[in-house]
Amino acid sequence: MINKIKSFKQLSPSRKIIVLQTFWLSVYTYFLFKFFNQRARLGKKTALITTDHQLPDKKANDIGWAIQVVAKYISWKNVCRHQAYQAKLLCNFYKIPCLIFIGFKKDPNKKEIEAHAWAVAGGKIITGFCNPNEYIIQSVYQNKWQ
Repeated sequence: MINKIKSFKQLSPSRKIIVLQTFWLSVYTYFLFKFFNQRARLGKKTALITTDHQLPDKKANDIGWAIQVVAKYISWKNVCRHQAYQAKLLCNFYKIPCLIFIGFKKDPNKKEIEAHAWAVAGGKIITGFCNPNEYIIQSVYQNKWQ
């Protein structure tokens, strides 16, 4: 625990802020998806599924990094849809264009359909790291800055 506090103290002020924002958003999304699932809105559905020609965004990279760090250390459920929702909220806050993808694939070992959500900002995946080519994309949502 002491090492985690020391590591946190060594972060830049902007990264400290994003980590704290992400922590509170992880609490929010846990309760939202557990008790108020119908109120969760990913954004405006779109047919746009390309992310080409977007410039890499340092803040988008920091958001993805913070979501992964917080997910590693919290004890409550924080799965791909929670993380994609957190990315959407943070990207809205920082006015960064973001796309949320919902896709499905068949797991050959379990013979089951597997759902997955991932967020793309700054031209790259920032949450739900996967190979998008393995999934059949069912929905794409854009935030209000897209």
